Amino acid sequence: MPRNILSLDFYGSTITAALASLDDDTRTLRIRHILRRTCRSFSGAFVRDMAGAEEGVSKVFEEMNEYINGEPSVVVGLRGNFLSFKSSSGFKSIDTPNRIIGDKEINEAIRNSVPINLSDTLEVVDILPQSYMIDGNEGILDPKGMAGFNLEIGTFLSYALVTHLNNLNNVLAACRCPEYLLLPSSLALGETLVTEGEKRSGALLVDLGEESVSVLLYNKGILLDGLELPYGLNRRAEFVADLLQNDVETAQEVLKDYEPGADEIMDEVVEDAETQMLRGINKEILQAFCLHLKRPATNLILCGSGATKQIIKSAKTIFNAKKARLGIVDHLITDCPTDNPAYTGALSLLRHALDREQNQTESVVQTKQSGLFTGFLDKLGQLFEH
Repeated sequence: MPRNILSLDFYGSTITAALASLDDDTRTLRIRHILRRTCRSFSGAFVRDMAGAEEGVSKVFEEMNEYINGEPSVVVGLRGNFLSFKSSSGFKSIDTPNRIIGDKEINEAIRNSVPINLSDTLEVVDILPQSYMIDGNEGILDPKGMAGFNLEIGTFLSYALVTHLNNLNNVLAACRCPEYLLLPSSLALGETLVTEGEKRSGALLVDLGEESVSVLLYNKGILLDGLELPYGLNRRAEFVADLLQNDVETAQEVLKDYEPGADEIMDEVVEDAETQMLRGINKEILQAFCLHLKRPATNLILCGSGATKQIIKSAKTIFNAKKARLGIVDHLITDCPTDNPAYTGALSLLRHALDREQNQTESVVQTKQSGLFTGFLDKLGQLFEH
């Protein structure tokens, strides 16, 4: 029997949600319903107002309940500059008599990649295994069942400020959603949209939203770093206001009605504003990734509500990429339109959660109660059981 999965992507001051049914026999994912709801009580996953946030999430659940019977599994995507990222590694000495590596040893090595001196102000949201080494031998794709004395696992850690995460947990609990899977939205986007070839040759994923920008940097097949910026297309509106000598509110209204090609002068104004916005984003990226970004990334993947054919050419030039494309979640079976670029995050959360379920490593932290680092799942699939 198909099972229902609901993703929530807290995207600026908008909640984006996608409901899908999954056929476990065929692994077919069908998108049943998708929506966007403005909720000014959120800024990304940061809660501005508890009562308003609870009302906004409750309305999303109410609308989705019209399309399903029973409780769906829930995947929650985190965005916001209260997130931080770090590459790490964990070790495990194999002390079984026959020195065979199993799930227990792999999961302990993953756990050991979390720093023991982690600040009390931070909570681990996600641990993504990236590389494996046995007795100093690199390039191992899957260590399970192999023999060795020492296992090393390279991981990519995602952290969140405990206070902000607690507020989100309390909102979801108040909306009768006490159990869910937390994932950084940028991570879901990167692992869904960026190809293995692009990761090997170097890739920069930029998710451009109304009020936020999420960035991931890949090289030699490894996720090196991530960045969350607290502004996005709203910065474009500020530049348009300066160019037109208007206030920001007027510029925002002008941009709502703007259609490329309809007004040559306005086209030039918007292009100049987007160029200034992209240059500002690139400056932040160069500063944040200075240790890793020795040369420009070969591939640029632009996604999010600001990802358009008009902006991709400018972005390619400003980010100095050899190749640039729009990132979309394709090969979907849908009962509703899903081509809005702002839906990409919610759709990627569904895909990435299922990929992690199939992987069945203890790579995801599940938050059940406010402020608690509750440990790892034996299998991610446990979250999706009815």
